[in-house]
Amino acid sequence: MNQTIEVNLSDVLTRLETKIDRLQSDVTEIKIDVEKLKTQNEQMNKRIDLIEKRIDGLDSRLNTLTIGFLSIVGILVTGLLTAVAKLISLPNF
Repeated sequence: MNQTIEVNLSDVLTRLETKIDRLQSDVTEIKIDVEKLKTQNEQMNKRIDLIEKRIDGLDSRLNTLTIGFLSIVGILVTGLLTAVAKLISLPNF
């Protein structure tokens, strides 16, 4: 019940070489894809840095506006309280 399989060694080597060539081309494609991804990653990082700078600029502007607004409100409230205090304490003038 022993079966003997005869295979030509050159055919086996040819198939192996073909498979190795396919693997090598696949690896080359993967390397190219990885380089493309690295480039895209660098571009995205640059975009994110630009967006962060813009947000920081907007944040500082908002802080300036908030401080200015609160200062004006504080001055107005102080003025109104002073006027009310004068009206209460000196109603005849």
